[in-house]
Amino acid sequence: MRSFEHVRAHTVDEALEALGDDWNTRVLAGGTDLLHEMKQGTVIAERLVDIKQIPELGKIEDGNGEVSVGALSRISTLEENALVRARLPILVQAAAEVASPQLRNMGTVAGNVLQRPRCWYYRDRHTVCLRRGGKLCFAAMGDNSRHAIFGAAPCSMVCPSDLAPALVALGAKVEIAGPKGRHEMLLQETFRTPKQDPRRENCLGPSDILTGFRIPEPAPGSRGVFLKARERRVWDFALASVAAQVQTDGDNTVTSAGIVLGGVAPNPWVSQKAQETLAGEKLTEEVCRAAADAAVSEAKAMKHNGYKIDLTRTLVERALTELRG
Repeated sequence: MRSFEHVRAHTVDEALEALGDDWNTRVLAGGTDLLHEMKQGTVIAERLVDIKQIPELGKIEDGNGEVSVGALSRISTLEENALVRARLPILVQAAAEVASPQLRNMGTVAGNVLQRPRCWYYRDRHTVCLRRGGKLCFAAMGDNSRHAIFGAAPCSMVCPSDLAPALVALGAKVEIAGPKGRHEMLLQETFRTPKQDPRRENCLGPSDILTGFRIPEPAPGSRGVFLKARERRVWDFALASVAAQVQTDGDNTVTSAGIVLGGVAPNPWVSQKAQETLAGEKLTEEVCRAAADAAVSEAKAMKHNGYKIDLTRTLVERALTELRG
């Protein structure tokens, strides 16, 4: 790993002042992904702005019908926090599925959401793929067994975050600080598709810092489930996952639903067709199966990842069956 300058910031304003306007300077939080990329040589940074000493970014608080989660909150803290466990059980389930206990103790919520692709072509420093400034997505002609079945062109990487699908299903907003001040936006709207930008996964620029998340408290009658399929029980990323959050009335009729898939698209994939299938229907066995079929109706398999379609369908049906109660 190349040498770099280390700058410790104690406030968000100090961090913003230390950041430049290009990618030679990076924000350092938990470091579980960034430092690994620097060691691999897939990222070269001349300066790291360390934000771990900013107290406000590590808080989890209750207020005004929502839960506020600081960007620096550890994933293990999120998993164990009494407020989150009481109000947002789907997020606790997702946190429990992240990597290993050691990484959950070190990794941050924002870091998990913003982590770079795990695609083996992107992570190989000797392979200059499309996402790293090249002209080709090598997965299209190579081993694509872990790659996307939705929204794959022109890059077929998948979003590796476990927390992002659950947060999107909950309607979470993010707080972003930058040169022009602070603003909020829906987390779902921060993601960029390969067609929008084949080099970046989100809208954050080199001078921006994601400072926290604001998660609406689910309405009465809401319940959620997060399920993840992976090859190994510990320290593995999702082959496919689903965050299902539904609200029902007194006779178990769905009044609103969020079905968000992970591990199958370049960003958390909101399944509009599954949500439409559920709307106004009771959660019967037939409706759960129909929604699961709808969730993968637009999937397009590559040469080696056709199994993901059946796997995703099964996860969605299982999740909705659990929500039937």
